[in-house]
Amino acid sequence: MLAYAGEVQSAVNLLGETMRIESASKTIQSCFRECLYDVPAFQRSYSWGRAELEDYWNDVVLAAGNFFFGTTVTWISEKRDLFNNTYSLIDGQQRITTSAIALSVVRDMARILADEHDEDNELAEEVKQLRELEQNVQGYLIARDDDAQEYPILKRPENMFWEVIQRPNSIPSGNVWDHSARRIGQARSYFEQEVRKSVEGGTLQERNVRLRNIRNNILQARIIQVELDSEEDAFLVFETLNTRGKELQLADLIKNMLTRGAASSSSDQQAVSNRWKLLESRVLSEDDNQPMMDRFIWQSWNSRYTAVKEPELYKRLKEKLGADSAAHLAYLEELELDAKTYRHLHDSSFEFPRRQKPAPRGPAPALTMPEVQDSIRALALFNVTVANSAVLALVRKYDAGSLLPKRQLLKALRAIENFHFQYTALASGGSTGGTRSRYNVFSVKLEEAESRQEVSVAVADLIEKLRNGLPTTARVEQGFKRLFYGPSEPRLTQAQKNSSRPALIRYVLCRIAQFKKELPAGAEQSRWTIEHIRPQSLAADGPSSAEYSIGNLVLLSEQANNYLGNANCSDKKNMLRTHSAPKDDTLLAWIDDENRSVIDKSEIEQRTHELACLAVESVWTLSQ
Repeated sequence: MLAYAGEVQSAVNLLGETMRIESASKTIQSCFRECLYDVPAFQRSYSWGRAELEDYWNDVVLAAGNFFFGTTVTWISEKRDLFNNTYSLIDGQQRITTSAIALSVVRDMARILADEHDEDNELAEEVKQLRELEQNVQGYLIARDDDAQEYPILKRPENMFWEVIQRPNSIPSGNVWDHSARRIGQARSYFEQEVRKSVEGGTLQERNVRLRNIRNNILQARIIQVELDSEEDAFLVFETLNTRGKELQLADLIKNMLTRGAASSSSDQQAVSNRWKLLESRVLSEDDNQPMMDRFIWQSWNSRYTAVKEPELYKRLKEKLGADSAAHLAYLEELELDAKTYRHLHDSSFEFPRRQKPAPRGPAPALTMPEVQDSIRALALFNVTVANSAVLALVRKYDAGSLLPKRQLLKALRAIENFHFQYTALASGGSTGGTRSRYNVFSVKLEEAESRQEVSVAVADLIEKLRNGLPTTARVEQGFKRLFYGPSEPRLTQAQKNSSRPALIRYVLCRIAQFKKELPAGAEQSRWTIEHIRPQSLAADGPSSAEYSIGNLVLLSEQANNYLGNANCSDKKNMLRTHSAPKDDTLLAWIDDENRSVIDKSEIEQRTHELACLAVESVWTLSQ
């Protein structure tokens, strides 16, 4: 929902404050000619993705006439007598930023078309018009006062906005793009693609006209600009609007609260804003959207304090922190600490830290342990997020001191992993409020524990509750026996697709091999290929064929798998003996039988049953 002037006035009335509020209808053209804009430290990052950009292109750029697309809430942060005032954007910066990005693409396309025909004398007039268009659009991105001093129309914190959008011939800063900068880059790439398609074909004059129409529609789009008296008024309206279900999300509100509550000077507020940007870069991968920050903040809270529902967290946090600036900074530090772990919980490709060499005295950080890494990767593979609060609490408690021994850390993480392998991956059980509550209660107990005894009791209680929540043995064994690996077919059900994921099959075979001491903890599973013992060519019944079942599968190194492509039966058996995992009794019996070239279907079924029993009774058990 966009915030309109009436909603702003309603927010003012709700606050019971005496505020001056003015509003005016403006086009983007008048905004960019009459105003300078600044994105203040407490504002959210640029976050528009494909869906919002498509709406902008269809509703604004392709509009038949003027299009009203929302409100900006501002306050005048800098006044000038002979030039435009600077307006800090409290709400609406996504729309202003997107308009600037789109105009930069129009500018650059005009230059590209002019450069392509610069030496064609017959098109000199058209080229001149394109050069004029390029300069005209640039005037909506950078303004000059009467002394020729330059001012960016929109001042954003990302260096790349100046270097790519506003002044592409400037010297690059060399700074790595953060999440917000990447989003801006993605938006520009989207508009480049759409503008290019729109101006393809026809004469140069026709292409010039189409490009000018795109510029005109961007500039004709209308907004309502709301102006407030002071930054404090802006903060209050910002907060009130967005706690009433408007556009911003939990992370935006908390960033605003921390910037206000932890710092009073502008330099300190900027420092808090910079720390928040770094926090975002630690939590979000390139393709993540802003709601992932909300989920992180919520799960971080639930790993320390009594659980609340996500929509209620902002109110609870505001009550907890009050007006204490030290408390605001302490909470920011809590988020920064948890962010170091959280990225690994939802991004399996994110590289874990390595233990320093030479190793410092004391225990290694939890995230450097191969066993910890294995369990975290497994939970990500199962798409389990409900346990994140417990994982955060365990890693944090272990790294904080000696109350949580390594043995108990690994036992607790493995219990969580084993529970979700049975409950989530095999029995297809979804997360429940009971499961989330179980993890929250454990996390709070662990956070508050002040002795090894209290820690031990909390871990034992968690494992007992997880054990009591397991599905029946028969259901788990049935789910295990449904695991298969074969050709992808469009007729597969979603359950079949889940049971045949290569990553899941590798995980299962690796975990069995680790249990049998054939592979070490932390083995890189992606380096292994999946080999069918009985040839796939003998399969006759599609996914239900024994040849595709878990009982017919082993892991091989990629080099060994390539070699087996042309190997005879004897060589294949030798390679399986030396380079495969796991090697159970049924597989070894077939390898040792010199008189048999193919393992029978009955033996595959027997191996499937044996592996299922081993999985439930030993490999993925939950023991104290």
